[in-house]
Amino acid sequence: MPATRLTSNSKKSSKSALPAIPHVRGMGAWLAVVRTYQQCSETLSEGIKPLGLKLAQHDVMMNLLQSNSLTQQELAQRSFVTKSHMSAVLMEMAELGWISREGSEMDKRSKVITLSAQGQELASQAFAVQAQVVNVMMGDLSNTQIEEIQDFSLNAYEALAQHRVSMQD
Repeated sequence: MPATRLTSNSKKSSKSALPAIPHVRGMGAWLAVVRTYQQCSETLSEGIKPLGLKLAQHDVMMNLLQSNSLTQQELAQRSFVTKSHMSAVLMEMAELGWISREGSEMDKRSKVITLSAQGQELASQAFAVQAQVVNVMMGDLSNTQIEEIQDFSLNAYEALAQHRVSMQD
């Protein structure tokens, strides 16, 4: 295919034409949610940094505070840590003395993860930081507004989960 050449008679646009972006209902709301999530993660990360915690470690600790003991697989399902990264996070936390990993009595192939006494103390401190971040984020919202945000988020989560399943079919 021969190359197209511009001649002096050709009109040359000073700006390249960008494709029109179609209006998408809810795009502004979606961007606000994403930006808020990112800001929340960065704020929490800065808050727990003086405790010597990384965000992934914090996530594991918060899950263990709620459930006392979980298998590695359960932690991977409940947390924001990828399954492939979970082993490394848990290994580091065990080396630091924050958790223990013991064989499950029900399934010898599984490891049950629990917080050590040191881990429980650190998790309590980290939870206080998280609670402060949430309090700042919720500000002066009424209980009704907070419930509406929760309902919206749960509905959006469910819709996305169903969409992912339909994409895999």
